[in-house]
Amino acid sequence: MGRTLRAMVVDDTITYRMIVKKVAESIPDVSVISTAPNGQVALSKVESEKPDVVLLDVEMPVMDGLTTLKTLRERNNPVTVVMVSGMSRSNANIVVECLNAGAMDFVTKPLETNADRAREALKGDLAPILREITYNLQRAAARETEAKTDEEPSKKASPSPASAKTPPRGRPGAVAPPSMPRPGVQTPRPSATQITRPKPGRVTPIGSVTRSPTPTPQAKPLSPARPPAVKAAPSAGAGKERPELLLIGSSTGGPAALARVLAKLGGPLPIPTLIVQHMPPVFTASLASQLSRSSGLNVQEAQEGMEAKPGSVILAMGGKHMVIKKVGAKVLVSLNEGPKVNECRPAVDMLFMSALSSFKGRILSVILTGMGRDGANGVDALKRGGKTYCITQSEKSCVVYGMPRSVEEKGLSDEAVDLDGIGERIADLCR
Repeated sequence: MGRTLRAMVVDDTITYRMIVKKVAESIPDVSVISTAPNGQVALSKVESEKPDVVLLDVEMPVMDGLTTLKTLRERNNPVTVVMVSGMSRSNANIVVECLNAGAMDFVTKPLETNADRAREALKGDLAPILREITYNLQRAAARETEAKTDEEPSKKASPSPASAKTPPRGRPGAVAPPSMPRPGVQTPRPSATQITRPKPGRVTPIGSVTRSPTPTPQAKPLSPARPPAVKAAPSAGAGKERPELLLIGSSTGGPAALARVLAKLGGPLPIPTLIVQHMPPVFTASLASQLSRSSGLNVQEAQEGMEAKPGSVILAMGGKHMVIKKVGAKVLVSLNEGPKVNECRPAVDMLFMSALSSFKGRILSVILTGMGRDGANGVDALKRGGKTYCITQSEKSCVVYGMPRSVEEKGLSDEAVDLDGIGERIADLCR
């Protein structure tokens, strides 16, 4: 579509500024228009040069990354921010706070001593994020062009000067240029891995246990351009029987989404909760602590052999797959460093697949915002086993509508729910 992503790199180290700049510019459709040595300089340049995305270091003199991000949001500047962080525990705590303050995502500075391998590692992490933002900008630009084209015949056919003065009509479904949500506000971001438009959303009435290939009267299509997808056969009794296990998967936008979901559960659930959030090592311990503070629940980072008890909330450890196994009457957590699944470790599919083979009871599965397709195969397997009722986050409330869309497009979602309603809906089904 020709829309180039305008990026700014902010880092106090000139060497790393140049590394990030070169890596970013090696990604198609990305141009680095400016750099800055600290947040104070960056704030001035953001106003004058108007980048689409800021690649923002966490630790800097004069003004650090978190302060810079908060200042941007206080000024209502919608520029997308991606944090660039070291791997220390102190940095991890700050990054989690940045994600809750409105940063879209983060990448870590590679630990590789070889310069070429370090650049490749950084590119591997940064490229999917920048492609996601670029695609979103290109789609928004294309829709804006379509809207203007649609308005031209109306102007030419106008019978009177009065009608010519009428403000141009916006197309239903047209989107504003993408921006990073402020804290507490989510904006849809289509998956970079798929360029098809989303299928119509279908919301199952509360308590319903049947699904139809055609939308129910209250369902609102996410996109009018595509026909309704045919859903898989419903799991028997999924909406009536209280689940005995809750599984949640999330990625980009997930930390903030998880905070809002857990805060609305209304206290500990009578069943175990297991969560996979795509994150590297170190960062998940900080996320668990932050979620505990914001929700009032005891959220723990997974440890080998930890028991998943009623009321417990266990977050997969970064860099390791989390699976469950049944030992007698106990459900235990096991961790491994097996190959990445869907380019992820931990992977949502790994947890869900292990539940299929190890857990005999009913399961409530929830897929939140995130890039890619992780979770879709796991939900599919649980559906085939007749074990799960699935809630997906609605497109309009996602930061990135990738993982939920992959479940929806397979006809596996029983309900598409706005983010602020998911916690209460989980509580309704589990209590």
